Amino acid sequence: MCSQICSAEGEADGLPYDVLRLQAWLEPLAKIAQVECDGMTHVISRLLHKNGIEHVMAGGELVDLGRLKDPSVGSEADCGVTHWWLELGFSYIIDFRARMWMGPHAQHGVLIPDEEGRFFYRPHHRGHFQPLSGPTLDLTAEADVSGWPPFE
Repeated sequence: MCSQICSAEGEADGLPYDVLRLQAWLEPLAKIAQVECDGMTHVISRLLHKNGIEHVMAGGELVDLGRLKDPSVGSEADCGVTHWWLELGFSYIIDFRARMWMGPHAQHGVLIPDEEGRFFYRPHHRGHFQPLSGPTLDLTAEADVSGWPPFE
């Protein structure tokens, strides 16, 4: 995960903040928020927006290349799922719900997808969306999103 892509201090090439700290800030929310990938994308987008962290929401397919190469799998359509994630720039993404659909071997967190890895992000939509209100996200996620501490 991030140990492969960050220096010992957690500095990311090009990003103006420490990726390991961003991961640590979001990880507890990923454990308590009762939402799937689209909801988690909106929850994290709200927090990033509130903290002035540039990002883009992306939606498309998360493809399991292992299944794609497996001759016993019926079709390419059986190898991927519709999925949402966030893009930070410099190839970094935030995805805390890939494992929900693809199992424990899928990447998780703030990361650069492994180009030679098993999972591939195939975006169909990218954009900036109006952040949902804190109370709406609190209700949806069943978590205190509006009271989440600021990123430092």
